[in-house]
Amino acid sequence: MQSWGSRLGARLRALGLVLCFVLAAASGAHAHLIAAQKGSLNFVGPAAALVLSVPVAALEGFDDDGDGRLSKVELGAHGQAIRARIQAGVQLRTPTGPLPLQLVLVDIAPPDGAPDQPASQLVVLGRFELGAVGAGPQPSPTETTQGLQLYFNLFGGADAQAQDITITRDQETQWMRLTPTESEKRVLPGAAQVFVQYLRTGAVHVLSGADHMLFLLVVLSSGWGLAALVGALTCFTAGHALTLVACVFGGVSVADRIVEPAIAATIISMACFDVWSRHRPRPVPTAWRLVLVFACALVHGMGLAGALQDLTQWPSGSAPFALALAGFNVGIEVAQIGVALAVMALAYGLRMRPGTPRWQMLTHYGSLASIAAGTFWLIERLSQGA
Repeated sequence: MQSWGSRLGARLRALGLVLCFVLAAASGAHAHLIAAQKGSLNFVGPAAALVLSVPVAALEGFDDDGDGRLSKVELGAHGQAIRARIQAGVQLRTPTGPLPLQLVLVDIAPPDGAPDQPASQLVVLGRFELGAVGAGPQPSPTETTQGLQLYFNLFGGADAQAQDITITRDQETQWMRLTPTESEKRVLPGAAQVFVQYLRTGAVHVLSGADHMLFLLVVLSSGWGLAALVGALTCFTAGHALTLVACVFGGVSVADRIVEPAIAATIISMACFDVWSRHRPRPVPTAWRLVLVFACALVHGMGLAGALQDLTQWPSGSAPFALALAGFNVGIEVAQIGVALAVMALAYGLRMRPGTPRWQMLTHYGSLASIAAGTFWLIERLSQGA
């Protein structure tokens, strides 16, 4: 009896979902039910409702007249094959295998005021069943989504190479962007997973950015004494951390066309300062150099903040957002310290001690090379932003 009641309840929920989808498609599709390359995945109990806008260009073989759009007639002729293609291209994957997208409904999204015209976008609606509904104990919402990965591989032409999806579960929200190079991402990860993910992101951002790496090497080129190393890294950390906070929480925003040339200019200014200081008859006060490092770090923080804003998937002020920000900063510092220790070990291994003629020659030509590289980047970025 309980089994029959459970099956009846499941069927009624499925029927209700279908009716809601039909009404939504009938009343809202012509008013842009969802924007192009957008979507939502809403977890409610042991199921997740999916709504997507998919480009027709991602579904090859169904555009019979080759106009780059899909008509009602073409959709009717290929409806079953289109649904099968969508089910293969959109999956909710668990540690034991993918969950099938069920109750798939597809309709064209024609321009406003022209309901009979072909469309370049399709509206897709469906449901993922996360677990059987029965009389036994039901998993918690966190257990229901544990280990889930969302996979999407229905990308169109050059203007449709990203799919944005908003994921919700009770009061939680996650914004996800899927691309051909990142076609699968974790759904509503736990706190430790968020921290580790963004720690890795921060480290990779520093290590993969040639301009950030070069500036860091110029900053550390004055010597490898403990005081110089700690002072330089502390000023660099404080500078970009202050800018990160101002950009993320204070709403400060500077366009990339300004930030990127400014980062190149920091390399030139730091290297020129070092060349000038080496030719002075008296040593330059350490405080002068630390102030310059701090000022340049403020500029680099704007570039780091831009990367974080592009990658952060949670609303500002939420616990996952705070963990992402903390992990990102820790990743940056781990990368910086790792680079400093590695270069210091290499220098000592090659018997290049600070103050020796070999060291002075190396840092002199290194500064000149840094000025040349920074000047090249500055001219290139100014010309691209013009």
